Amino acid sequence: MNYFRFCAIGLLLCFLIGCKGSKQKPSKEKKTKTEQAATKQHQGNQKADKVISTARSYIGTPYKFGGTSRAGLDCSGLMLLCFKEVNMTLPRTSAEQSKLGSAVKYSDLIPGDLVFFTDKKGGSKVVHVGLVSAVKGPREVKFIHSSTKLGVVESDLYVSYYESILVGARRVL
Repeated sequence: MNYFRFCAIGLLLCFLIGCKGSKQKPSKEKKTKTEQAATKQHQGNQKADKVISTARSYIGTPYKFGGTSRAGLDCSGLMLLCFKEVNMTLPRTSAEQSKLGSAVKYSDLIPGDLVFFTDKKGGSKVVHVGLVSAVKGPREVKFIHSSTKLGVVESDLYVSYYESILVGARRVL
């Protein structure tokens, strides 16, 4: 009986010591694709937030053709300055900016996307750009841009005037 008790205690001690000594360091496993996508989306959201807050800081700045400062901005100059805040260099004109990133359906717009306009209903030449600043519903989209008459403003995308000259959207973040 003593021998059996001695063996049982010995085994128990070996088990306890073995378990305690086998603590593993947390493994540095690769993130799953879902986790990687979530991280990328979060970083994109942070960048979009920074770009949008920068754009909002320019609201009220007067329009100036070719302008890229608080003294006066045109639409593409506004985008240039805002995206510079997240270390992105955009081309100087709205037509060139309309070739960046990937095309986005209007129903899939998210804050940070760029929207492009022509100068007349039925036209196709890109002459104006804005930054999607808020999406509250499928037809409740706000965008920030530099208007020739009002300077930098936040407008509704789906008012008849803007909707009639909207020609595309791109995701660059």
